Amino acid sequence: MYRYVEFHINSILLDITLPPGPEATPTTILVKVSKRTTLAQLKEELVPLIGVPPTGFRVYRIIGNEEYEMKKLDETFKDGSKLIVRLGRELRRGEKRIKLYLLQVNNTEFCKYMMESIVAEDIPVRELKKQIIEEVKVLGIDFVLELDKMRLREKNGVSPGRVYLDHERIGDDWIFATNKEIHVYVEPLKACTVKPFDPKVKLSELSGVPAEYIYYSQELSFPVDISCLDIENKLRWYSITSDRYLLGLYDGYVLYYKY
Repeated sequence: MYRYVEFHINSILLDITLPPGPEATPTTILVKVSKRTTLAQLKEELVPLIGVPPTGFRVYRIIGNEEYEMKKLDETFKDGSKLIVRLGRELRRGEKRIKLYLLQVNNTEFCKYMMESIVAEDIPVRELKKQIIEEVKVLGIDFVLELDKMRLREKNGVSPGRVYLDHERIGDDWIFATNKEIHVYVEPLKACTVKPFDPKVKLSELSGVPAEYIYYSQELSFPVDISCLDIENKLRWYSITSDRYLLGLYDGYVLYYKY
């Protein structure tokens, strides 16, 4: 759906995608504005179309397949610029916007987008978890998260990375060290406790097989794309009591075991 807003001859044309309304369908408009129009002025013009004040939405410039948030209110536009409007307040000093994905490793659709959230610098990871749980409730997302049965993980493409521990703080060693878009996994843990343990002993307890008879596979990146029929013959296998077991283990890796 296209609408045209005419200003004067000395103008440029902007292609703007507005957030979806009740019908959940984004609206595209072509807007003619003065070459001197600033971001602040454009946002004021968009208020009647979006239904929220200028502080309640952000404008992103689309370059290639990437979105770049426009933050300077005196910034102007080029003819033919493609813009997209997203609801939500602008960032304050010391904040980052992150995208959260639900990680369910045993589901076919293991990676599911949940929501966008804002994280403040120096907040403890445990407090961020509490914030996420409350936001999930407010947004009506159909999934129950429990504070002591969930963890946050780095998201590298689709692969899960390091786990962010409750006592850690959001700081330079994590999110605030990069200008890239931040993606984080939210991983529910059912009937699970996170504490130090010996993998050999744990596998033996779970399987009922003495540790010396257990073998494990080479390290594999998640998700593992291999047929169940090929696991036995196409993977390398090692004795769980060998020295090799101490090498090459990284966050998010997958190990198969057999006996």
